Formats: sequence, C-alpha cells, structure tokens
Amino acid sequence: MTLPAESETVLALFKDSEALLHGHFKLTSGKHSEWYFEKIRLIERPAALEKIVDLLVDKIRREVPDFDYVVSPAYGAIAIGFLAALKLGKKFAFTQRADERMTIRSGFSGLDGSSAVIVEDILTTGGSIQEVLACLREHQVPVAGIYVLVDRSAGAVPIEGQAVGSLLALKVAAYEPDVCPLCAKGIPLTKPGASDKKV
Repeated sequence: MTLPAESETVLALFKDSEALLHGHFKLTSGKHSEWYFEKIRLIERPAALEKIVDLLVDKIRREVPDFDYVVSPAYGAIAIGFLAALKLGKKFAFTQRADERMTIRSGFSGLDGSSAVIVEDILTTGGSIQEVLACLREHQVPVAGIYVLVDRSAGAVPIEGQAVGSLLALKVAAYEPDVCPLCAKGIPLTKPGASDKKV
C-alpha cells in the first residue's frame, strides 16, 4: 500500500523512535492487536515528537480557522496536545478520569463556553475521544475538530458523525479477546501504557 508523503514521514518517525512495536498487546479499548504504537517512545524523544506535531499543527491550521483551546486526554496525549497548543498560539487543557469518568482537570479557568480542538494520540475505537466530547458538552464547549496522530481504523470510526483528522491512517487489526488469534497461538499478552481506563 502506498501512503501519502506526510504519512510515510510519520510512520518513519515511529519506526526510527522504536515506537512501532510488534507482538501481542492489550489496547486501551480492551481489544488485542499484533501492532502497538507506543507514543511514549516519541514523547521521550522530543525532537521526533516535534516533527510529528509540526505536521499536525499544519493540518489543523489548514482545516480549523478559529478556536480557543486544544484539549487532550491524560496522560499520553498531554505532551502532544500541549506542544500543538504552543505552536498554534492557543490555550491548553486536559481531561482525566476520576472515578472512571472523564473530567476537566481542576484549575483550568477559562474553558467553559469556549471552543476547542481535541488532540489525541492513537485512535482505535474512539472510546476515549467520545468520553472527552461528553465532558466538553457538560462545559458547553463546542468542538471545532478532532485530530489524532494515528488512526488505526483507517477512517472507519467517525466520532458522532464527525470525521477525525489524522496524519497516519492504517487499517490495523484489533480483536476481541475471545476471538483473538494471537491468544489462540498462546503468544504472551502485554499491556503497555496506562490510561486509568477500566476495561
């Protein structure tokens, strides 16, 4: 499959940062996959992360003319969203789970009634983004756009009918645990990352 130049650049940066892992992984969604995009490997390499965020910022500038905040869910997307907000000249806020419910981190002062772009790291099922949207609705924050670094569904998961902008869109298989071929082969399961989501 031939990818756009932008997507090839992003994929190369993941590979160069050893952030594209192969094995048997439990995703935040609870599904299992043979491939895992470990954004923490990018975050610990700020120069690589900045190159990817520059591409994301260019895309947001082209597509969303006006908004107030970049909002990202904790924890993996915080560095990505913060850097994007810095480069866009926007305010930044993040959401986090408290008692298994997505909430705005206390202390942010001006979010209510403003407009926002959501920046997330990886999209598989869209569950975390749905939680952020629900949280922002409670604060009367209209969402002007949703963006991710990697869309593992290749565009197959619109969020509330809204397209999700991505730098890299690939159809990466994700299996329910009871039909996972990797489990059937007895390949040890790894659960990387930690989002505090109970699955």
